Amino acid sequence: MSTVENIFLGTDLPVREVLEEWLMPLFGLENVPEEPPVGEDFYVRGRAMGADGWLGWVVRPNSYAEVDPLPEDVQAFDAYPLEISIRYGSRSEEIQEQQARLVFEKLIEAQPDVAMLLVHDLGLLVGAHLPGVGTKYFDGSVTVDAPDQELWRGWVRA
Repeated sequence: MSTVENIFLGTDLPVREVLEEWLMPLFGLENVPEEPPVGEDFYVRGRAMGADGWLGWVVRPNSYAEVDPLPEDVQAFDAYPLEISIRYGSRSEEIQEQQARLVFEKLIEAQPDVAMLLVHDLGLLVGAHLPGVGTKYFDGSVTVDAPDQELWRGWVRA
């Protein structure tokens, strides 16, 4: 399995602050000793929720966003400065997707005033949370790309 689940956060707080003040206490994460931070990329791990095994997390600035994209290059996560990548250590894509959704929901509960996206493998928009609007889950065929922006425009941070 080579897929990854991504959660994009609409916060301008420093990556280290989000990691240490939000994510580590909320999810009981620990640093991965053999993978020290590289710049602003932080490698952490935590126990899966309701499943055996570990989740590997990379918390970093969103390097996939375009600052001023052309209309045909717009992506749902362009206005989200922080990215969390999550992989499930036991290599089950179904469990990995379930775990990412649990993380997403727990983050929304803990930080309801922060816009968030749940994305499968940087391509499919799974869910969006927009403060003042709510939380929406998409049907599994909605991409993060410009051709689908009519489906997600009202649910993402501009």
